[in-house]
Amino acid sequence: MGGEAMQAATLQSSMLDAVSEAIGAALIVYDRNDQLVYVNRLVGNYLPVSLQVARPGTRLRDFLGAVYDGGGRDRMSAGEGGAASREEWIAEQIAVHWRERFDSQRRDANNRWVRFSKRRLPSGYGICIISDITEQKKREEQWRADVERVQLTEEILDNLPHPVFVQDRNLNVVAVNKSFCSRIGARAESVLGGALDGICGGDLAEKLRRATRHVLETGAPAAILTELPSDPAGERIVVRSQRVGKPGRYFIVTSFEAASVQLSVEPADGSSVDKAIVTAGASYPVLPENECLRVEAEVAKLAGHKALVVTMDRDFEAKSLKTLERLGIDVCCVRNPVEEDAFLTVARSVGVKIDLMIVDTQMDMKCLELAVAEGIATVTLDGFQLDTELAFLVLNKLAAKDEARAVATDDWEITTTEDRPPVLPAPARSLVLVAEDNEINQIVFSQILEGLGHAYRIARDGAEVVRLWQELKPAIVLMDITLPVINGFDACRRIRELAAGPDDMTPVIGVLVQAFDRDREECFAAGMNDVILKPLSPDAVDAVLAQHVPDLRVVAAG
Repeated sequence: MGGEAMQAATLQSSMLDAVSEAIGAALIVYDRNDQLVYVNRLVGNYLPVSLQVARPGTRLRDFLGAVYDGGGRDRMSAGEGGAASREEWIAEQIAVHWRERFDSQRRDANNRWVRFSKRRLPSGYGICIISDITEQKKREEQWRADVERVQLTEEILDNLPHPVFVQDRNLNVVAVNKSFCSRIGARAESVLGGALDGICGGDLAEKLRRATRHVLETGAPAAILTELPSDPAGERIVVRSQRVGKPGRYFIVTSFEAASVQLSVEPADGSSVDKAIVTAGASYPVLPENECLRVEAEVAKLAGHKALVVTMDRDFEAKSLKTLERLGIDVCCVRNPVEEDAFLTVARSVGVKIDLMIVDTQMDMKCLELAVAEGIATVTLDGFQLDTELAFLVLNKLAAKDEARAVATDDWEITTTEDRPPVLPAPARSLVLVAEDNEINQIVFSQILEGLGHAYRIARDGAEVVRLWQELKPAIVLMDITLPVINGFDACRRIRELAAGPDDMTPVIGVLVQAFDRDREECFAAGMNDVILKPLSPDAVDAVLAQHVPDLRVVAAG
C-alpha cells in the first residue's frame, strides 16, 4: 500500500502541475495544520521565495516569513495599510488564509495586476491561486473608456441643433438625437432599430433609401433638397448623408438643415445637376428630386478622366482603385518616385494628360514635387480619409474640368490601331500581343514591354485580339479578362478553337485584378496557361514571358 500511495501522490502532483500550467497561474495548497502540500514552480513569478522554502512540508508561517523577508509584503497585503511588524503581518496573512473565501487584486512594482484567490475547504485544506490579470484589467479600462466615449458622443449628438439620425450598414436606424425626434414628432424608441419607413413615408423614404444606399456603397456624400411631409409650413430642407467608419463598420450619418441658410449656385461647368449647396467652402451636389440618388450627372462627367495613385500601401492602393473605378475614372498605381517619374515620362511622350494624382501622406515629398512640376492636380490623404473622403475630394477636384471627351480619347491612342503598327522584328513569333481596354494600363504595358526590349501590339477588345492573333501569330498573348465586345475568357476559347494544331497553341496569360480562386479557375478552364496580377511590374511580366516563351529574351537581347 505504501508504494501505491506514493504512486497516487505522484500522479496527483503531476495533475496539479498540468492544471496550473494550463491556466497560467501559481498554485499553493496547504493542509489543516497549515503545512504546504503542493507549490508549483510559477509561484516564483509572483512571490520572492526560493524553491527550498516552497517545498512540501514547510509551515505556512515560515513560507509567509520568507515572503516578507524577500520584500513581498506589499504583494500579499490584505488591506491598504497593513500590519506594522513582521509578526503582525504574518498573523494577519494566516487569518486571511483561514477565511472560507478571500479575493484581492493588487498592482505590483512592474505595473502588473495580480489577483490572489484564497479558499478554505470543509476538509481543512486551503488553496491559494495567484494569477496575472493585467490584460483583463486593460480590457476593463478600455471598456470603461468606450462606454464613456459612447456616452459623450450621445450627449453631443443629442445637443446638436440640427436633426440627425445614424444608420448601420444594413441601413437600420441605430441613433437619433432629440432635435430629430422633435422634428418628426416621434419617440426615439419607435424609430430605433427600424428602417427609413419608420421615419418618413412615401416618396421621401424611397429617395432617402436610395441616397443612403449610394453613399454606403461609394463613400461619396449626397444631399437632397426636399421638404418633410409632416411639416405643415412646407419648409424646404437639405438632407445630407455621408459615410463614416471603417470597412465592415460603416455608418451613414444623415442631418436635416434649413435650405434658407445655404448659398445655392449653378455648377461652373453647366452640367445637368440642378444646383450645388456650398457650405464652409465645400460643395455637395444637390440632386434633382426626380434623380436624387446616384449623383449620375456628376459621375458621368468623370468618365474618361485619368488618375494616378502613388502609395506603397497595398490596402490604400486597393481601396483607392476600387473607389476611382466606380467613379468611371481610368486609374493606375505606382509605388515610389522612380516609378512615378517613369510613368509620367511615358504619358508625356504619347500625349496623355493625367488629370489627378492621389498621393498617400506616407510617401516621400518627391512624389508631390513631380506632380507639381507636371502641373497635375493633387489630392493627399491618409488611410482614414481614404475611407471617408476620397470620392468627395475627387468630385470637387474634377468637377470644374470641361474637357471634350472625343479629343481626350484621341489623345489616348497608344499603338492600338492598324494605322500605327509597331516595327516588328523578324520573325513575327517574337511579338507580344496585349489585350487591354484601359488606357492607363495600356501605358503600363507599353512602358514595361519597351523597357524589356520586346515588340508588342495592343488590342482594345476581345474581338480585336482574336483578329490580331490570326493575322500576327504572336509569341504570347497577355489577356485582360474584363474586355468589351468579347471578354477575355471567351476570346481565349475562340483562339483555342481556331488553332490549327499543337504548334499553333500560343501561350495565353490571364491578367487579373484580384487573386480570386474562381477567376483563376475560369482562366484555366478557358484554356489559359497562367495568370498574373495587376498592378503589373516589370519583374512579373519578365518572369511570365521567360517561363512560357524563353526565346523572347534572345530576340530582345539580339
